[in-house]
Amino acid sequence: MPLDRIYHTWEKWECYPAGFYGERPPKEKTVEDCENEYRDFLKDIPRFSAGLDGVISEWINSCEHYLTNQNMNRVAWLGQAAMCYVTGIPSRFRGGYNLLTNDEKEKADNLAHCYLKKWLIDHGEIEAINWPDVQSKTQANLY
Repeated sequence: MPLDRIYHTWEKWECYPAGFYGERPPKEKTVEDCENEYRDFLKDIPRFSAGLDGVISEWINSCEHYLTNQNMNRVAWLGQAAMCYVTGIPSRFRGGYNLLTNDEKEKADNLAHCYLKKWLIDHGEIEAINWPDVQSKTQANLY
């Protein structure tokens, strides 16, 4: 049975003060620097895994708010959140994902999918969540 949707207002999201919604590159970095760092972060599976682990253990309210939303791409959110958690680079620079090879994208997606399943199981989800279930459904229901 899927988890009920949990809502938290933005001021309770740990991702907000961490800079997840920032519009500018961190000090002394360019857009290109941030996108390249995003690519390099997702390719570094041990580092990416550590970031995912930090997000699901420390960003309690953000995870509840976003990972119980079945209408959004939760794998993508986890990747963006892990990047921000480790580096402080905002989700706005997620275009670095498109700099990965198809094989690298698949490895990163599979890792984030594993962490999503772990989080859901740890929070009472009893049904297996497969790949189509984690993709976005509609833009209108993101929040």
